[in-house]
Amino acid sequence: MADDEYGAAVDEYLTRAYDGDRLRELLDAGAWHPELAAELAGLGWYSLAVPEDRGGLGAPLSALGAVFVQFGRHLVVGPQLENVLVPALLADERVAAVVETGVPVAVVDHGVTEEWAEDLGSVTLTSGRLSGTVHAVRFARQASLLVVIAGAAVCLVDPAAPGVRIDELDSADPGTEFARVVLDEVPADPIPDDDLVARLRSWAMLLLACELSGLAHRSLEHTVEHIGRREQFGRPVGSFQALQHIAADMHMRWTGLHNLCLATLADADEASVSELAIMAATAKAHAAEVAVSVCEDAIQLHGGMGFTTESVVSRHYTRALALRAWYGDQTELRRRIGASLLHETDPRRTT
Repeated sequence: MADDEYGAAVDEYLTRAYDGDRLRELLDAGAWHPELAAELAGLGWYSLAVPEDRGGLGAPLSALGAVFVQFGRHLVVGPQLENVLVPALLADERVAAVVETGVPVAVVDHGVTEEWAEDLGSVTLTSGRLSGTVHAVRFARQASLLVVIAGAAVCLVDPAAPGVRIDELDSADPGTEFARVVLDEVPADPIPDDDLVARLRSWAMLLLACELSGLAHRSLEHTVEHIGRREQFGRPVGSFQALQHIAADMHMRWTGLHNLCLATLADADEASVSELAIMAATAKAHAAEVAVSVCEDAIQLHGGMGFTTESVVSRHYTRALALRAWYGDQTELRRRIGASLLHETDPRRTT
């Protein structure tokens, strides 16, 4: 199946089974819904990029980009990033269980941002034991397994193991639940893969960029629909030149982001670890800026109703704000990209 066919299949299903009424119901009830997770697991969405020799469909990781665009367009709640990406990267029976049940694994990663790293906490692995605290972990309370990143090591931990404490936190993100994870001398063995942390973070950044692109696209679509039917002075407000200019600029920014995501995905599977890190950071930095700005313009063109929490564009905006910072916003990532490029071209650097 071609990459765009995965996206089309997901879009068709979500259009039919995840309509506005169901979305509002799920958002109002919170971000974790076992029935939805089991439903998506039953459809095979969590096995898309799992290799065939492990029972998956064997799609390349780049094929997930089109799927995450649709997750963004339809504002799909829940641990989709963890449930889709982690089983594809980790060959472990405990991780594979998520493919069948939809019960998430949670990634305990203090490296989701550098801007507030001191506040987020950290985890260390010393003599085979994990200790530390990470103050923001997606879906940790619901997880059947914790994927803990400690420096360059990745360890799998049972949430019910002695020494593990998980505290519920409030969340401003309508699609995500957060928790604090505390580890106190928890025995663990690292997975023997030196590049796993870098690949997990890079693919997370790239897939989040695709999700942000989908959010921006749907906000644009809603806006064009709205200004085409909203009338003032006896004609649609979309006929006013000032509004046309804003809508055209929104389309231009989203198109640029969409094309950047497509170009990055086209090269991602064959890229080296270091190349993928730069490519993913570039896409995520641009997505973080564009998605938020497009959603802000969507709210403006919707007028007063755009500011209400019940409006679709308002919920897209809240989601875009939440995803903007996860694994780096535009300011953080541009600084990281610049430092990396300067390091590569520094004549004093030795290899």
